Amino acid sequence: MAAVLTLLPSVSARAQSCNPSDLWNALDNVGGALASGACVSACADTGGTGCEAAIAIAGILGGVAAGSSQGNVNGFCSQVNNVQNASGNVSAIQSWLTAAGISQSITGEILNALNSIGDPLNVAQCGCSLEQGIDQLGSDVLACLQSAICGLQEDLGWGGCGCTPPPPVAGNCTPAAAACGDYNANQNSAVCQNAIYGQLGINPPPVVTKQTNGGTLVLNVTDGWDGHSAQCSPDTYCFCPSPMQVVAVPNLNADGGNQNNGYVIYVCECPKGTKAAGASGGLAQVCICDSTNLPAVPPVKSVTNPEGSICPTPLTGIPCPNGQVRLGANCVTPCSNPNEGMTLDGACCDPTQMTSCGVCCPPGTTPDPVSGTCLPPQKTQ
Repeated sequence: MAAVLTLLPSVSARAQSCNPSDLWNALDNVGGALASGACVSACADTGGTGCEAAIAIAGILGGVAAGSSQGNVNGFCSQVNNVQNASGNVSAIQSWLTAAGISQSITGEILNALNSIGDPLNVAQCGCSLEQGIDQLGSDVLACLQSAICGLQEDLGWGGCGCTPPPPVAGNCTPAAAACGDYNANQNSAVCQNAIYGQLGINPPPVVTKQTNGGTLVLNVTDGWDGHSAQCSPDTYCFCPSPMQVVAVPNLNADGGNQNNGYVIYVCECPKGTKAAGASGGLAQVCICDSTNLPAVPPVKSVTNPEGSICPTPLTGIPCPNGQVRLGANCVTPCSNPNEGMTLDGACCDPTQMTSCGVCCPPGTTPDPVSGTCLPPQKTQ
């Protein structure tokens, strides 16, 4: 979500020096937010409702922060993140929003996003993680990014910035942008107008990519000041959070069907073994593992992920699909009759017919409390 750079508020550039490492650190924080335990838990449901709610909350909080109320947002998120137990229900979250000075209308929007969510605390914590990372990227760092762009353009031969360009704006690198390269795509749509286009084999390159620990920054340096343009317009960029991969999709509209012309559209794609949680919006930048139904994480080795896998097996085991529960190594459907118990193989059984060894005795037989087996029908004399 993290992944949700389209939620960034517009921020005015500040004429001051900056440390480029602050920029890359902020991007790492944004790209790594999904690896947090809260976001993993929030996105564990296969329907993606937890992810959707966290993204919505991040956007709502980002709007509050853009209105010069970042302190209120920080106060709420501090309370959410300091909860030491599972008592963070919707009522508690509402009280924290009120205590932080968040308006009733905004509180209502957040509570609506949490409606019918089974794990509201983790969703709220994930939303805060995303907003906090986005806030770092959306303040002085965007001005720093523009300074870095000017330096990159000068190094690449475009010429240094002869003006003070506005901060770069978020483009569209979701899979939906790939359709903009088809002949039948609507080139006038907002998606296509906001996509990042380029041409391979051009020197200096019109698009620059920068790898960070949290993902890859894709930057179109020809949209803004190129050292020659009379206009001083903002560049466009997008960020593909790790482990998403930047892919240059052929732009058939521009190259006339001849891919040798090198016209491409830059898209963030999920790696093999994963799929996007949604077709558009923030979920389009969340990769869900086929093997676990949990969000893919950056390939960083840790105590809980010693192999640095993008789809590590959770310590608690692979979550079961909605409507099923874990029984040993298997996922089974709970018994529809609440008066029945479940055997080790997932079968439903009348408790009076279950042996001490967990076997359900067939009709007509009875459990033997001594041997743990089923006694045959007793013959009447």
